[in-house]
Amino acid sequence: MVYKHSWKVYLYFIPITFFILLIYIYPLGNAFVLSFLNKILTRPGADRFIGLDNFIRLFTKEPLFLKSLWNGFVFTFFSVVFEYLFGLIIALVLNSKFAKLKNASKALLMLPWAVPIAINSMMWRFLLAPNFGFLSQALTAVGIPGMLQANWLGDLKTAMPVVIFINVWRSFPFYTITLVAGLSIIPQELYEAAEVDGASGWHRFWKVTLPGIKNTSAVIIIFHIIWTFSNFDVIYLLTGGGPLNSTEVLPTLLYRQAFSNFNMGYASAMGIFVFIILMIVAGPLYNRFVMRED
Repeated sequence: MVYKHSWKVYLYFIPITFFILLIYIYPLGNAFVLSFLNKILTRPGADRFIGLDNFIRLFTKEPLFLKSLWNGFVFTFFSVVFEYLFGLIIALVLNSKFAKLKNASKALLMLPWAVPIAINSMMWRFLLAPNFGFLSQALTAVGIPGMLQANWLGDLKTAMPVVIFINVWRSFPFYTITLVAGLSIIPQELYEAAEVDGASGWHRFWKVTLPGIKNTSAVIIIFHIIWTFSNFDVIYLLTGGGPLNSTEVLPTLLYRQAFSNFNMGYASAMGIFVFIILMIVAGPLYNRFVMRED
C-alpha cells in the first residue's frame, strides 16, 4: 500500500531547514569563500581573490602550523583516552550493586561539567598559581621541596600535561553519565547466563559489558574527538597557547590570526583545514561504528 502525503507536510520542515542553513551552512560557506581571499579587516580596500595562496602559506610559511597540529593531536588523543577510561571506571562503580546514593553521586559528579568553562579555568589558574596557589601550598606543607615556586601552567614540561588533566577532569563526568545509561540497558540475563557458564568477572566484562556499550562508546568518543580537536576555550583561558607555544593548537592559532592580526582570509583557510581534518578522522569512524551498526 502506498501512502500519499499532502505537499503541506513539507511546510513543517521549513523552520528547521532555515535554522540549519543559518547556523551551519552559511558560516561554513562564508569561511570557504573567505579562504580564497586576501581579506584583512585593517585594509578594507585591499580585498582580492588569491586562490590557494592562503593554504600554501599555511603549509610553507606558517612556523607554528606543524607544532600546533601536533599539539592538537596530542591534546585530543590523551584527553579522549583518559576521559573514556575514567568515565567507564566510575560508570561501572555506579552501576554495580554495591554502589550507594547513586542519584546523589551522579548529581555531584556532574558539577565539573555543569560549571562554565571560564569559571573552571579561573579556578584552576588560582589553584595552580605559584607561591600562593593551593596545590603549591599543599605540596610544600607535606614536605615536597621546590613546590612553592612551581609554575604548572608556565613550565614547558608541565603545561600540556596539566591542560590535558584539567580538560579530562572537566569532561569525564559526561562520559560517566552516558555510559551509565548504556550499561543500564544491557539485559541482566546475559550476565546470569555468563555466570552460569562459569565466566569470570573479567570475561563477563569483556564479552558482555563492552559489546553492550559499544555503540554508546563509539558515539561519545567520535563526538569528543571532534569537540576536543576544535577546542579553543580551555587552552586559551588556561595558557593562551603558551608558554613558548607549547600548548598552541590550531584553534588558538586561528583565533590569533583572526582577532589579533585581523587576517580573516588566512584564518578561514585554517578553519577549513581543521574541518577537513575532522572529516577525514571522524567521518570514517562514524560510518564504521555508528552507521553500519544501525
